Amino acid sequence: MDLRRQQRFPVHFQSVLSGQPRGESVGTIMNLSKSGCRVKTASQGYSGMQVTLRFVVAGETLPICIERAAVRWSREGELGVGFITVASPHQERLGQLLERLKQGLPG
Repeated sequence: MDLRRQQRFPVHFQSVLSGQPRGESVGTIMNLSKSGCRVKTASQGYSGMQVTLRFVVAGETLPICIERAAVRWSREGELGVGFITVASPHQERLGQLLERLKQGLPG
């Protein structure tokens, strides 16, 4: 039984996670929702760790930035990341992206 409140969409976006104490690390967002994502990365993370997340959407020049997020789980090269704070312009772009994905359009 899946208790997620937000629909998740399979994606493949290059991302950069940054946070103390590890600095920046690259990864690939594997699924995305309004409230979080799953990131494939070689970097280690731990539950509760605060991060900033940036990811690039094909056809867009500026990345979408999640100012504050928290690692919810970590296993086998993947992190579950929950979004905490997303600034207004980025929240708008994220919403538009999710709407396109919902309609079956490319991200």
